[in-house]
Amino acid sequence: MNSDQANKWLTLLANFGVVIGLALLIYELRLSQNLAETEAAVRRLDQMNIAQVELATNELIVPIREKALAEGAQSLSLIERSRLQAWEAAVRHRMRSQYIEYDRGFLDKKTADSIIRDAAKFLPYWEDVGYELGDTEFEQAIRGAAGRD
Repeated sequence: MNSDQANKWLTLLANFGVVIGLALLIYELRLSQNLAETEAAVRRLDQMNIAQVELATNELIVPIREKALAEGAQSLSLIERSRLQAWEAAVRHRMRSQYIEYDRGFLDKKTADSIIRDAAKFLPYWEDVGYELGDTEFEQAIRGAAGRD
């Protein structure tokens, strides 16, 4: 009888240990997800900061970009157009990488919507520079935001 009682207590303690272990596992998973989301948000802000510093300190791109915005891409020389296309491609790649982070669950919807809204706003300018929308999920979202479904 004592061994049955001891087995019941040991089983109860083992089950309690399993429940505690599962609770700790869930806590660790949530903590890991929060850390990943935080890292993605910080990385996004770092990318934006680096891009803004590069733009502000780049003596070649700023005048070219301003000329394209004021007079259109057709006013650019071949070299200016190539430089601007490379710059704007880098901008789109940063935006797309951030959208992928959203798609994978590491950025919030508000941030992703902001990225898409900004990209849709720049779409006429990018098209003037020579960019055509492709078929990625990111570009489909831009197309939708620009009303070009």
